[in-house]
Amino acid sequence: METEFEKSKPNGKGERPLAVARRSPGESGDVNSDVAEAIGHSSGDVTVYSAQSSIRNPVQLIQNIFSDFWRGRELAWRLFLRNIRGLYRQTLLGLFWAFLPPIANTAIWIFLRQANVFSMGDTQVDGTVYILTGMILWQAFIDAFQMPLAMLNKNRNLISKLNFPRESLILVGFGEVLFDLLIRLLLLIPAFLIFQVPLHASILYAPIAILGLVLIGAALGLLLMPIGSLYQDVGRFISMVLPFWMIITPIIYVPLTTYPGSLLNWVNPASPLLLLARDWLLLGTTPHFAVGMVFAVAAIPISLIALVVYRVSIPVLIERMTA
Repeated sequence: METEFEKSKPNGKGERPLAVARRSPGESGDVNSDVAEAIGHSSGDVTVYSAQSSIRNPVQLIQNIFSDFWRGRELAWRLFLRNIRGLYRQTLLGLFWAFLPPIANTAIWIFLRQANVFSMGDTQVDGTVYILTGMILWQAFIDAFQMPLAMLNKNRNLISKLNFPRESLILVGFGEVLFDLLIRLLLLIPAFLIFQVPLHASILYAPIAILGLVLIGAALGLLLMPIGSLYQDVGRFISMVLPFWMIITPIIYVPLTTYPGSLLNWVNPASPLLLLARDWLLLGTTPHFAVGMVFAVAAIPISLIALVVYRVSIPVLIERMTA
């Protein structure tokens, strides 16, 4: 089945494509019927991605990005359902796989703490709950960070062969990250009961910091996605850096308050919002409120910049995929 590429044909949004992959509505390739139908509904006019014309008109670019988010919402929903069903369908443990990483990591670090390998400091709550909460939040950040490149690699055939709003893939990945996060947060219910952690009104504010943490992670992932999709070295380098990144993030210990260790609360993008979210979930006090809110607010413009990078890089990536 032959794929057609249109070049240098402007669309209604004033953009001129480097390359646009198209197929007729019935030529769905390796996607199932409901996804193919959603692609047909979301495509409408030809979706065109261009680096040059977009940069010249940033306001129009931002409008186009959000317009394509809206147009791709149905496709994103169907892809999300398909991916979630497929993820746990052929496994013996099912949804337990979502619980396993934070449980296993918490157990390891609790064992090391009891063996006096490291000191946690004054956590103000039981150490098990403190580490478990940190692990859940850290996993959400890393899932969001790795999501853009993973979604691109997973949907290469879809991106290169069919015309649809590519922003829908971001919605799918973001939804999967939030789904896994919500599943893992359920672990805190028995943990709070077993270790008698009191509930505070501040727990109602925790979603602000958690959402900001996921946004920061996804934005960083989007910024790295173009070069990561072209060079496999980036993915290997990230895999090598992640364990070190986790160690310098105050997940298993209280944050350092003396110089130069205290600088990590500012330069590590994962630390401020993770600390603020854990403060609101466990302590009821917010010693890291100022730094955390700075990063929460900054997550919005950083995410917009990352979306622009994603949009501008799409034509180059499509051409590389189909070369």
